[in-house]
Order: sequence, then C-alpha cells, then structure tokens
Amino acid sequence: MQPCLGRNPLVYRGVAALTAAAPRAAALAALALAAIGASAPRSASAGDVSGSVALVSDYVYHGLSLTCGGPAAQAGVQIGTGGGVAPSETFAGVWGSAGLGGDDCRMAKEIDLYAGQRVALSTSQSLTLTYVHYAFPGGVYLYEPIEGRRLDYDELGATWAFEDRLYLSLSATPNALEYRGDYVERARTALSFGGQFHQPISDWFTLSAGAGYDEASDPTGAGFMFWNAGLSRTIGRVELDVSYYRTAPRAERLFGPRIAGGRVAATAVWRF
Repeated sequence: MQPCLGRNPLVYRGVAALTAAAPRAAALAALALAAIGASAPRSASAGDVSGSVALVSDYVYHGLSLTCGGPAAQAGVQIGTGGGVAPSETFAGVWGSAGLGGDDCRMAKEIDLYAGQRVALSTSQSLTLTYVHYAFPGGVYLYEPIEGRRLDYDELGATWAFEDRLYLSLSATPNALEYRGDYVERARTALSFGGQFHQPISDWFTLSAGAGYDEASDPTGAGFMFWNAGLSRTIGRVELDVSYYRTAPRAERLFGPRIAGGRVAATAVWRF
C-alpha cells in the first residue's frame, strides 16, 4: 500500500505510495510512502478490524505509474491487536488495486498480503517491522525487454516513525527480478529506502514531501531516485490528496514517459 516511499499498504502506498498501517508506517515500510493503509483514530480493542477504500487518478509507486497514467480503485482490510492506534500492535491484512483503464497496463491488478509488529520506542517514536507478499494477477512487466507474466515477490521492511511527522523506511526484497539480456530470474536481493515528512500548515491542509531510492523495481539492479510533494485534507473519515511525483532521468530511460518522469495524481480515501 497506495506512499511515495515504501510500497507498504500500511505506510504510503497509493496516496504517496512512501506513504506502505500506522499512517502507511506499517502497510508497505513502506508498502511504502501516500498513506492509503493508514487507519483513522478510533478506540482500540483486541482483534479490531479497520480498512480503507480509495479511488486514485494514477497509481504511483516510487515515482512510477503502475497503471500508465490511468485511474485505479483500491481497498484494504486489516486486523490488529490495538485498533491501529495503540503504541504497540501486531497486525495483518490484505490490500489490492485494480486499474480502470482500457489496455493491459491501465488495467493492472495487484494484491498484497502483509503482517507486522509495531513497537513503541518512546512516547513519540515507534518501529514497525513488516513482511509483504506482492501478487500481480494477470500482470505484465512494465520494462519492455522482459516479456511474459509479472512474477510475485516478497519484501521485509522496517519503518521508524517520529510522532505523525517523520517516517524513515528501509526494505529488502530477497527475490527481486534480475534481467540478464536473454533471460530473467528471481535471484537478486535488492534494497529500497526513503523518508517522508508531514507538516500541518493550517487547520485545513497538511504538506507532505518525501524522497527515496529503489533497487527492487529496476531489473538491471542499478536503481533510481524518486521524490514527491503534495497537499492533503482530512474531512471526517475521508482524506483528499493531490501530489506531484518525479523520478530520476534513469527511470525514464528504463520505463519510458508513460510510466516514469513527472506526474500529478489525486487520491480520495475513505477509512473505516
């Protein structure tokens, strides 16, 4: 999960997709760094269930459009021991995205299964450890030299959070794709890392900004930089977000302008 730093469905996946469940500080250390898996404040109880439903104008993760600029519907559900607000919590959930466009890329689908543990380090700091399995039903690779079905992969992540302001994430993929000219295999270990900062600028809006580096999405193994900045507004259980995303020129050379480069995306999330 929605972001733009980790693909943590709990932390920034979708909205700032570094925004991967505490605010996406737990749903993909991510999954990631736009906060689609974050839970709204509510009373905690053992075995509490929370979730979200979202509509995005463009599903952006680590600066890359996973729907080639097209819209997507996204939803997730999570069960945890602290209702998403306790200082320490064990949680698990599922998050998915379905493209609403008219071609293979714009109809891209994704289902993420995750579990994790959040531990309070102090009254203002926490550490969240997550495991995420990414699955792509019927998906195809966005990197054109690779043909065929998109392969699933796994991710182990850690996110350090300070209050609701600063998130630093590091994730490792033990079975990332490696492109070797005439064939590919899932035998590469890849790292991704980044940070996200949230700052209220009035009673109405919150400014978010983040940057990171992704080795897992680059099948050549070299990796690329990405960054994002945006404004969000919360109205009850609904959060509205508009953000600008940008990748380094290397990503544009790898994936082309439909996927990499600069773009603006809007997100509406309802949390329950």
